[in-house]
Amino acid sequence: MKKYLEDLRKELVKQKLTEKEIDEIMADHEEMINTGIDEGLTEDEIKEKFGQPSQLAKELAEDEDQEPAEQEDNDGFELLNSFDVDSATISVNVNLLSEDITYQIGSDSKIKVFYKGNGKVEKYDVSYEKNNFKLLAPKRSGYTFSTRNANGFDFLVELPKNIIIDVLKHVTLSSDSTLLNLEVQQLDINTTSGDLEIDNCKIDKFILHSVSGDAACEDSTFEDVVLSQVSGDFVMEKCTINGDFKGHTVSGDVELKDVSCDNFEMSAVSGDVEGENFYPKKVIFKSISGDLNIKNKEKRYIEIVKKSTLSGDINIS
Repeated sequence: MKKYLEDLRKELVKQKLTEKEIDEIMADHEEMINTGIDEGLTEDEIKEKFGQPSQLAKELAEDEDQEPAEQEDNDGFELLNSFDVDSATISVNVNLLSEDITYQIGSDSKIKVFYKGNGKVEKYDVSYEKNNFKLLAPKRSGYTFSTRNANGFDFLVELPKNIIIDVLKHVTLSSDSTLLNLEVQQLDINTTSGDLEIDNCKIDKFILHSVSGDAACEDSTFEDVVLSQVSGDFVMEKCTINGDFKGHTVSGDVELKDVSCDNFEMSAVSGDVEGENFYPKKVIFKSISGDLNIKNKEKRYIEIVKKSTLSGDINIS
């Protein structure tokens, strides 16, 4: 039954379950199979009982569908605008200065933009044309200007349920940003002095350029992650990366807990990388004085393709 269990694990990975969920399922099914063998079931009878690994993995993934992240209540917000959406995919383009923003899933097929704060909210460019939604801060003489002290706006954007965002381009300065329960094919975020939170999202390609702000990803799946940060910290917990993680940090730290990926390639000047139950298949690490520490409960082979550091340490245990 060893091959059956190996095939089941591969199929569970394809279903984009987290490493923790896969480990729990595998432990349960190995125990059930061993119990069946002890009771006298033949190998063919066990296969018939559990079914093909691909079908079993699909059924188990449906059972393991996690609860969505708790969304923000729009009480206290005013509706700025709403747009009917009749397309299966849309693109999103947001450029803000100092305004905090939350993206989440709505209850119908409309894009709804809520706000709270004082000032001239009509100066913002809020539109939806040709399947492209825009929320842009006002400009003066060709340059975007900050109205934080005067207006203090916060935005809440509700996107249609069952929608796929092909590209979400997000540029902010001094703004905190939150993404909840979204499905995005390409997420491109450029933020300065603002924090970022991603919870329960499915993202194919995630590109993050961050200066000074912290970023946290939880309970999410990715195909590929590209990270560039100067001084903010990056935390990823209970996430599955089906492809590669490529990152560069100057002085910010990277923390990865209950995370898996294929190739992990990281360069650091003085930032540290801490992994706990972090399972990359291959590692490339370059640093000046930053450390790489990985501590795992399960013993798996991690190939060190290349490592170089002047005064930092590399420890994998």
